[in-house]
Amino acid sequence: MVEKLLQYFSKFRPLTPSEKKAISEDIDIRNFNKKEILLKEGQLAHDNYFVLKGCVRQYIIKDGTERITNFYTDEDWIFPAIGQAAQHHSTFYLECVQDSVLVIANEKEGSEFMKTNPKFQELSQMILEKEILKQQRHFTEYQNSTPEERYINLLEKSPNLIQLISQIQLSSYIGVKPESLSRIKKRISKNKPTKT
Repeated sequence: MVEKLLQYFSKFRPLTPSEKKAISEDIDIRNFNKKEILLKEGQLAHDNYFVLKGCVRQYIIKDGTERITNFYTDEDWIFPAIGQAAQHHSTFYLECVQDSVLVIANEKEGSEFMKTNPKFQELSQMILEKEILKQQRHFTEYQNSTPEERYINLLEKSPNLIQLISQIQLSSYIGVKPESLSRIKKRISKNKPTKT
């Protein structure tokens, strides 16, 4: 799993042998079970996460009903404890949808790591900027799309995710009841051009 993390960092810039060694020795990788809660609404967020393997869902509970607002899969960052957010109580839950392997990162340990490995400051800034843009795009797309468009978007961009999650979770994420999801699927299937 460490090798997978090193490959991810190397997408941004080549790593020196000493940097690879520093990451391998200092990184905190943990296994989590399916349905394990990482963060509850009302808790102070202390950790950020990087998904090496698995799937994590983010959800809120409104009027007694769960509403899924995001899914995180391989090579996704989850930032509930960054900047000001680390000083506030969480407004959502994070739960593993399946057995998952996550990198645990927090600001205190991250700051200490940067002091002894200052070259990582630039790398972490590049990753953070990329992730913020990605999450802003996701939020804008989600807010400005219909449930059907959200489903089509998932089919096109994250087909593997649809295999990982239940139909109830998928319905919650796109913002419809399960029976409405069935109708959306039928409609899309009917309109799909047949291969000749």
